[in-house]
Amino acid sequence: MKDKILGDIEFNNNGSWRRSLNKSLYGSDVVIKVLVQDENQEGILDVQREAFLTYMENEERYIKEVPRYLLDYYKWHFEEIEKVVELEEGDQKDTITEKTFFEMCKVFFLYICRDGSFGWILGSSWSKDGFPVLLSEHEPQVLLTRNELRYLRKLNDNSFDTLIHDGEKYWTTWDNLPFYDEVVDIRVEVEGSVDEGVNAAQQKAYAQYSLKKDECLKRLSDYMLPVYLGSRSEAEKVTASGQQVGVKTILPKRLIIDKKGNYGWICYTQWDDSYVGVLLSEEKIQIMTENQLREFEKQEKVKDELFGYLFREFHGWGKTEVVRFFKGEVQTLPLRIRTYDEDVNEDQKAAYATYQKYDASFWDGIKDELLTYYLEFYDDFEEYLDIPDTLTKKNVNRDNVVSILTFTKLFIGSDARIAWLCESPTEQDGLAFEFTDGKIKQIFQPEII
Repeated sequence: MKDKILGDIEFNNNGSWRRSLNKSLYGSDVVIKVLVQDENQEGILDVQREAFLTYMENEERYIKEVPRYLLDYYKWHFEEIEKVVELEEGDQKDTITEKTFFEMCKVFFLYICRDGSFGWILGSSWSKDGFPVLLSEHEPQVLLTRNELRYLRKLNDNSFDTLIHDGEKYWTTWDNLPFYDEVVDIRVEVEGSVDEGVNAAQQKAYAQYSLKKDECLKRLSDYMLPVYLGSRSEAEKVTASGQQVGVKTILPKRLIIDKKGNYGWICYTQWDDSYVGVLLSEEKIQIMTENQLREFEKQEKVKDELFGYLFREFHGWGKTEVVRFFKGEVQTLPLRIRTYDEDVNEDQKAAYATYQKYDASFWDGIKDELLTYYLEFYDDFEEYLDIPDTLTKKNVNRDNVVSILTFTKLFIGSDARIAWLCESPTEQDGLAFEFTDGKIKQIFQPEII
């Protein structure tokens, strides 16, 4: 049909009216498809016509403003993008430019919703479905999925400003965080259905977070410092000296606020290209899995003064440990406490407290035990490993021998014995390094589990 505002336009089977605009955008001639939502075939609304006129009147402003938000989006998603796209030197997080970005992305659609909201949908080399930029709010907002624009649900809230529902279980918006020498974008995800909206506990939680997010970052850095320095005593020395130290390898990406007002960050961990949850709404920082943070209220858990939160697992309880073995790379590994259907007992708590007290000397003890074990079973290792020159009998030492093992978890048995478990190329059931009375003993894993 010929529309009085939109001109020649036709209906297609994806539930929208369509026409084309020939444009020159960011150095390229492109054909933008205008999609006017009408899934129930009720006809184009006047509010949609007004939206199209608003877009056309402000198009030059959008073209000028949007790249800044898109470059922020690229940096925010960089860790995911580099996993699926072979990036060049100029495509890196710190070198990306507007020109380079629009060589990888193109504006394909202008989508106009039933309520008059509108935005671009961009195609990219790293996303099969592309991603949208909502243009009709007071400032552009990059969304994560096309459905967030197609099924747009907005909520204006005094605490959060404008929230957009992700179509699943969260109301979303964006915040920022001064992260040492830069400012990073944080995606805020507030648990709730379209009908529920947000509640007073969540509004209060966001207000508290907004006041103390700098403090939260410091607490997270303080939590990580003993890991990097090898012991709590070393971290206390650095702190007492007045040195300003910040751990930048754990980067907040999302702020999660559940229905009860519990909140925390989902953080990208540079040491293993993964994500962890960081509970912020209580006095002590605690690292957990992303799912444990997202489902915090639904998880079966107990709160312990020594361990923090422990989550119910098969035959016991568990939590997440962040460790740095032998002053090598940091790792995120589980702690498992065998209790069957009982609570953690006092002997198990005492074992963990002792382990924490001697955490620095623990690793040195492992080196000595492992070197003795390696030399004793050298013929077996020679059979299973292509032994490099550094690990021959002549060259092996207590520092390089640790490379033969992969540590998997910290384990506390029902009898309160505590040990780090690890995989060994010569032992199908694995090895363990038990920590008893301040001494290390290398044993075979079945002896403790």
